[in-house]
Amino acid sequence: AQGVSGIVLAPLDNRALVRPVSEAHRAGVPTVIIDSALESTDFISFVATDNRKGGTLAADRMGQLLNGKGKVLVLRYAEGSASTTEREEGFISEIKQKFPEIELVSTNQYAGATRDTAKRASENLLNTYADQVQGIFTPNESSTAGMLLALQDIGKAGKVSFVGFDSSQTFIDALNANQLHGIVVQNPFNMGYLGVRTMVDKLQGKPVSKQIDTGVMLVTKENMQSPEVQALLHPPLDQYLK
Repeated sequence: AQGVSGIVLAPLDNRALVRPVSEAHRAGVPTVIIDSALESTDFISFVATDNRKGGTLAADRMGQLLNGKGKVLVLRYAEGSASTTEREEGFISEIKQKFPEIELVSTNQYAGATRDTAKRASENLLNTYADQVQGIFTPNESSTAGMLLALQDIGKAGKVSFVGFDSSQTFIDALNANQLHGIVVQNPFNMGYLGVRTMVDKLQGKPVSKQIDTGVMLVTKENMQSPEVQALLHPPLDQYLK
């Protein structure tokens, strides 16, 4: 309606914005989707993490931490979120295929959109499973933060192998304190940058890729100080300004 030349969109739900994107397409306004997928073909490019690979990295880390044996729970994020669903399914599939002696005791509970809802969901799960499980996986920042708070409250932080997703100073501190044992980290700055860069290329008549992988990495206490990880945790902004 405003006559913009293009839209760079990060959808929270894989279906809710299908119609607006379709309407934009019919109006000749191109859309670049970033971060989380949309069940549509009316966009010019999808710029995101390989989320299934991220889930697989988390599962491999969990298998290593537990020596391939034990009980694990998964606290999902929210129904309709394509990116976190891919992470969750990647984790579950890898555990089942590669670590048959690891039992997934709960995989159907959701954290919800905030740290507060995630903490409440975590408390409910821990009330049932805290004394049974040896491992926990959470697929995004808010679910990881909520679970970390819940574990700290009951004195279980560091006593259960815990692999989360996304980065924050709180998570770095938790890694150093052995309360988190791995975080799968995306490159959100690069994701946003490439989303806009791809739109600019399209508007300038240059060819653009239908899908662009912005990378994902497992960060642990052991590799945290490596130059590669530090560049991911603290992006050197000058490289994007050249």
